[in-house]
Amino acid sequence: MFILNKNLKIAVFITSHGFGHGTRACAVLNQITKSRTCEFDIFSTLPNWFFYQNLPNLKLNLHPTQTDVGLIQKNPFVHDLIASLNQLKEFTQFNNSSFLKSLKIVQNKKFDLIISDISPLGLEIGNQTGIPSILIENFTWDWIYQQHCKTYPAFNKIIEILKKSFSYADLHIQTTPFCKAMELATQTLPVARKVKKSANEIRYDFGLKEDAKLILLTTGGITQKLKLNECIQKEKDITFLTTTESKSITHNQNIISIPLNSNVHYPDLVNTANLVVGKVGYGTLAECWSTDTPLLGCYRSDFRESQVLLNFATEKLEHEEITVKEFEEMSWIQQARELMKGTTHEKSPPDRTGVSVASEAIIRLVA
Repeated sequence: MFILNKNLKIAVFITSHGFGHGTRACAVLNQITKSRTCEFDIFSTLPNWFFYQNLPNLKLNLHPTQTDVGLIQKNPFVHDLIASLNQLKEFTQFNNSSFLKSLKIVQNKKFDLIISDISPLGLEIGNQTGIPSILIENFTWDWIYQQHCKTYPAFNKIIEILKKSFSYADLHIQTTPFCKAMELATQTLPVARKVKKSANEIRYDFGLKEDAKLILLTTGGITQKLKLNECIQKEKDITFLTTTESKSITHNQNIISIPLNSNVHYPDLVNTANLVVGKVGYGTLAECWSTDTPLLGCYRSDFRESQVLLNFATEKLEHEEITVKEFEEMSWIQQARELMKGTTHEKSPPDRTGVSVASEAIIRLVA
């Protein structure tokens, strides 16, 4: 039995398939600490700066660990199925050096709880150690891989292994929009990080007028050089924000480039923007929803989650779809102008996101 005011030691396993799962997990961890004092050991191949940026006041121990394979990305919009399958065959044996090292750490530190954001590794370790485990997801990999079984039958075996891994969770949390509803799962509204600065504060920081038109370009946390050409720079009444691998914020006429690793809180940019344009993953969608920000999005046609995200955006947001080609070639300016016409009103973000429900369910499990 847990002591009510006991400091909790929690191991957290987070997939590095984009940043959206990491932002969701961080939102939940920040919320948990409002109720309990916690120490977190985070296992992930997401960069260390990401966690220091999103969990600035928490006690953290970081372990660079492959917790997932997911789909190997060639770029933000294209994945390599053969490379993914080859890695999965080894990974799902759950006996490689990375797994054994993580297992030893968990055994030695005697955690109270394991949280996994779609990573099967933490659930496997929870099963072996008897530590209660929690799965947070809007999809699981066995569901994603099903569409590839006809082309690559070897995925069938991987699916069976992962189904078993995901079944080990003592608490299953599904965050909207989730892809396949599961019986007995705790289902929540979208989970997103909270805004820290007002839109006017952010505009002041960048030297922009309060009524300036602002478009945020996104590739889902994977930097890609976009064709920010003369056509864009001719749109003098619009300022474009983009994230890059540069080390400092730069201004080039009406283009502001911001390092991914910066002190600028990304949800503040989403909240400030009149429109977000680019690749839609869970994190982008949840933060547009939570800040009531219009979205001009492109979706990967070969990724099974995409249709679920598109359906939610169409129903719940001011939203239009563009193709990946249109996004990369920046041929969507007129469409963006039309969509921004409806953003002169005050934003009306929801009073509550799913983060409170998720954290409350976790606290109940350990209490």
